Amino acid sequence: MAQPFTISLLEDNEQVINNLITLFSDCDEFKILEIYKETDKAIEGMTLNPPSIALLDIGLPGKDGLYCLDQLRPKLHETKFVMYTVFEDEDKILHAIRNGANGYLLKDTALDKIIDELKVIQSGGSPLTPRIAARIIYEFNHLLNHFDGKEEENRLSKREKEVLNLVSLGLVYNDIADELDISPHTVSRHVEKIYKKLNVHSKSEAIIMGRRLGIIKNGKLNI
Repeated sequence: MAQPFTISLLEDNEQVINNLITLFSDCDEFKILEIYKETDKAIEGMTLNPPSIALLDIGLPGKDGLYCLDQLRPKLHETKFVMYTVFEDEDKILHAIRNGANGYLLKDTALDKIIDELKVIQSGGSPLTPRIAARIIYEFNHLLNHFDGKEEENRLSKREKEVLNLVSLGLVYNDIADELDISPHTVSRHVEKIYKKLNVHSKSEAIIMGRRLGIIKNGKLNI
């Protein structure tokens, strides 16, 4: 039997915590790894023990889930980040997605639906409401209109293009390392450089930009 995906939770509401504990205690696919009520402790704990999924509350006082995302996303490339919010705050959700969040869940989502949504996210999807999706498309098109694609494409080395292609095929860092005969740490460094050169913050953005630039064509490398 496959090992369950691990979830670390940043949440300070006891009722929400108890509901999620009950939900995941009966679930074979996911299990709670850690529960944090303070953002600084969450950053420290997840850095030392990265989960498969980080479920982050946007509404914490002071340093909230957005701050946690901003600190952890550059470090934890394999972790999926999911924002957990009471209401659909477009600006905060867009901030999160621009900075590498893989999706978000509303706290009024039926408990039996949360598992389904997490399965979608873990498999590479990003559930979004139509309103948020429309805003993302608008912002992305605006970005492309002000983007010198050829110049950015030429900034990527041949190796970086190879890594980007393998990322687009869904390979994890260890598999990419084996394919290219390099270390997982070197793969991570290449991904960081790709993000910086393409001015993106997540794998999905990098893949979209790679296809837009013609680096990736139908899953094949174009160099």
